[in-house]
Amino acid sequence: MKKIVYSAAIVCILALAVSCKSTKTEKKASENNYKKQEVSEIAEDQEESSEDEADDEEDDAEKKAAKAAAAEREQKDFTGWIKSSRKNINERFGNIQIKIKARVGSFTLAALNENDKAIPVLSTANEYISNAFYLKTSKKIYNLVTDGNVRTAARRTTDGAAILYEVPDVAQITVNFSFFPSEKQKDINMIKVTATIKNSGKRTDEYTFKSVLDTVLGEAANYHFYTFEDVPVKNEVLYRTLQNQKWFVSKNVNASMQLFYSGADCTAPDLVALANYSTLEKNTWEPDMLSYRVFDTLLSYNNSAVCAIWKPMKLEPSASGKIVFYIALSGDGSPATGEKYVYSKEFEEKEPAPEKSENSGKSVTGLEVITPFSVEDEQKPDSITEIPGDDSLVVEKPGKPQDIPNVDFYIKNMTKEHLTPEYIQSLLDRIAALEEDSPSLNRQELLQLNAELDAILTYLRQ
Repeated sequence: MKKIVYSAAIVCILALAVSCKSTKTEKKASENNYKKQEVSEIAEDQEESSEDEADDEEDDAEKKAAKAAAAEREQKDFTGWIKSSRKNINERFGNIQIKIKARVGSFTLAALNENDKAIPVLSTANEYISNAFYLKTSKKIYNLVTDGNVRTAARRTTDGAAILYEVPDVAQITVNFSFFPSEKQKDINMIKVTATIKNSGKRTDEYTFKSVLDTVLGEAANYHFYTFEDVPVKNEVLYRTLQNQKWFVSKNVNASMQLFYSGADCTAPDLVALANYSTLEKNTWEPDMLSYRVFDTLLSYNNSAVCAIWKPMKLEPSASGKIVFYIALSGDGSPATGEKYVYSKEFEEKEPAPEKSENSGKSVTGLEVITPFSVEDEQKPDSITEIPGDDSLVVEKPGKPQDIPNVDFYIKNMTKEHLTPEYIQSLLDRIAALEEDSPSLNRQELLQLNAELDAILTYLRQ
């Protein structure tokens, strides 16, 4: 009986041991499986986190790239132009070459001769910065070429090129150069310069535009400039009106340049100055001109330039104003012919003038004069009366006929414009030119000019 009990006890112990062992095995297996699962989950979590981090990094990279692109657009594409607008321009149109430094906003021009060789008409030194545009507001004066606060760009257009200047929160200025021929069926020889000023600020402001062109042709000739009548300009001069000056010429034996600030659709300037460049580059808005000072100075020899300042424009926010002037070039030694476009109506309406007697007609300055008379003339005027009008000024009683010289002395219509220093200087220049050109001296014209000058001076003395 005891053996049976012991046997049963042993069997139970063995069964219990087997059961415990299997339980431990299952537990270990389950623990191993759990660990494997946990490791797998951790690996998956790591993979997911790495993917998330990669996604985040990619998003950050995209954001940074977007910000960089936006910054680049803001800096380089602020005008909406393509990136190539920051590249320099060197183009030829007909008989004209234009070069633009896009990052500076400066330019120069050249006339092409028959061999297609470029003859500069404006300075090419120091990245062309002496050919500059200026803007004056109610608060500040900006040199659009050298001012570091001004952004610049350039681009080609369908008929030329354009330079854009942007003064942040102040103004946007576009200077467009359009090239075309002065006559039909001819090569391109003219430039229409159009400056458009837009108020980009938040308040109404007054804007004034100035152009300074550093000319070079006259520096290799006897005189720096000539008037439209081919009278040399020997000294610095400032014109407040262009009524008697249709255009100005800078020329030498190789090339010629005409500057038109009046005629056609030109915007009448407030003043035009022909002077030494050192006179025009100073910080003052209007040039500090001494009366008829010579072009050369001790510090700046043989260096002439042209300055034009236009009248102020009052612009509201987002409003714009426009300024227009013309340039004509010739590179074959012959005179430029821009007047055939700018004053085309005069050429179209021009008819052969009837023959006149030797002592009749108009003076070269365009003033109508009375035909000279002598004591033997049957009709003798008692006096010269005043013609109604604000600008009509005439010389008073001429006196007895026997006191009157036998020249065209009396002016029918003397206006205030004929009493200006500029007009008087033009008379003096013309007289000097006639006296110097002795082989072809026109004594009758010389007498008329002197008589006209005497009449003006007589009136001014009264």
